[in-house]
Amino acid sequence: MTHNVPTPEQLKLLESAIVNKPPYCSGTLQLPSEEYILYFGKDDVSYRLDFTNVKNNTLKKLAEACDVATFGVNQQDVLDESYRKAGKLDSKFFAPKFDFESSGLRDIIVNNLLEGKGADHEMRAELYKLNVYGPGSFFKAHKDTPRSEAMFGSLVLIYPTIHEGGSLILRDGDKEWCFDSAKAVNDTNDPKIGYVIFYGDVEHEVTEVTSGYRVTITYNLYREPAATVVNHTSLRTHGNQLSNVLETLLSDPTFLPKGGYLGFGLRSDATIFEVCLAHGLAAKFYILYDDGKGGALTICDRLVNMGTRQVETSLACHLRRRYGAKVIRRATNSRSDEYDWFRDPVLGRNKNAVDLKVHWVTGMTKSTRVEKAFLAYGNEASIAFMYEYGCLVVPVGPHGSREQPIAYSALDDSEEEDDSEDGDDSEDGDDSN
Repeated sequence: MTHNVPTPEQLKLLESAIVNKPPYCSGTLQLPSEEYILYFGKDDVSYRLDFTNVKNNTLKKLAEACDVATFGVNQQDVLDESYRKAGKLDSKFFAPKFDFESSGLRDIIVNNLLEGKGADHEMRAELYKLNVYGPGSFFKAHKDTPRSEAMFGSLVLIYPTIHEGGSLILRDGDKEWCFDSAKAVNDTNDPKIGYVIFYGDVEHEVTEVTSGYRVTITYNLYREPAATVVNHTSLRTHGNQLSNVLETLLSDPTFLPKGGYLGFGLRSDATIFEVCLAHGLAAKFYILYDDGKGGALTICDRLVNMGTRQVETSLACHLRRRYGAKVIRRATNSRSDEYDWFRDPVLGRNKNAVDLKVHWVTGMTKSTRVEKAFLAYGNEASIAFMYEYGCLVVPVGPHGSREQPIAYSALDDSEEEDDSEDGDDSEDGDDSN
């Protein structure tokens, strides 16, 4: 009997072809000498700094001109020097001679960070803040507060000053990277400026400066609709390996011979999405919902806002009936929600039936997880939680007609060979299979 299930080797081949790029890029730039000049001041007094030959007493004057830096919490600016100790100037109080457009950073951002996500958008960099980290200054781990829905990340420039400490630590899930600005901007005799560009949802911190002054300016990065579609070569480069492997599998009669669904926990989603479209596969973004108690897992094509709605069934049953969510795995806790499906004309026929059998190439990740509370009713009211994960689901037609649309239908999970790819909440890059 031929099972309509990808082999572990086939799924592993797909997974290994995905290039998971770090959510940031960094480096140094050598600029024209005039672009190391910075003007600053308040009221009618202004000063000029030349970072090609700057002294600590001049940097101290810059530090003294700064206000105490705050940080964003729930769309509010908070002052707490046990969490962040630094100085800051708003953009109206300083003027760098640095020219973003001629620096080459736009191409670096598009080619190394945006991938396909910027293919139908332009981006702009907006000068935001100047920060000075003197001895004893630091900023504990945090995520930036987006200034609008169009904001996707930040660009931090580090001027060439003699300092120790002040490294920028970036974290995404269980992965960590370090940009040692003190070393990067001072490892040659020629002055150069350091840069770090990262997504807004990346956790980061500035370690304590032990000596000298670390001076940075920050740009907020925004997406804007493009007048014309831009063709980004980086997407083709990073998608080549995945495209070749996918093409090989789609031509293999043993790979999902009757068709099926592939799932990807969101990581390099732009590349995966574009590669699938290039092969005629209608990839679609979904939210995976999990009650965290072993209940059935569902996927839905929308974000659900429970508000104050009272949920009197299992979470999966509620999402399926009210929002059209699809059950992709039945409850692993037999007491969890099977009673809700007893009279269901589709799922009630046996305990293994699901709306959609998804074969997960990569599992869910903590970086896309959102926890939400809602009001659950059983014998009495209580607060329950649901967990949302971003994922990409790709329908694959039968061999010979891979682009053929697949209709949603209830499947008996027991009829397929058990491959354990039921979309459970594995995290940090671990597969669900």
